[in-house]
Amino acid sequence: MAKSATESTTKAATKRANAKTSKADKEDKPKRAPSAYNLFVQAHMKEWKEAHPGAPIKEAMSEIAVMWREAPENPNRGKEPKPRKPKAAAGAPKASRKKKQTPPPSSDAENTGEASDE
Repeated sequence: MAKSATESTTKAATKRANAKTSKADKEDKPKRAPSAYNLFVQAHMKEWKEAHPGAPIKEAMSEIAVMWREAPENPNRGKEPKPRKPKAAAGAPKASRKKKQTPPPSSDAENTGEASDE
């Protein structure tokens, strides 16, 4: 059977649709404005580093996050945190993975002479 023209057109269209974006496309895209939290962290990180030289960044971020909760710049200040969604979907529970069971020792292991009394 001969190939029809629609197959080749479809393949070409699919190829173009799946092509990766070039760097030129990414450069044209404007950068997103920093959030209020990003600006808050930038402003307080320098101060924190000066006060705590040599401390890990993880500790700095946790302390700045605590400061952010009560900061006047925080738009969600005083509100209750949103409840977290459950990890598994309620409608379709995932099948739990079963651990692989080790096979019982073979009879060959008994005949190797490991525990012979003779």
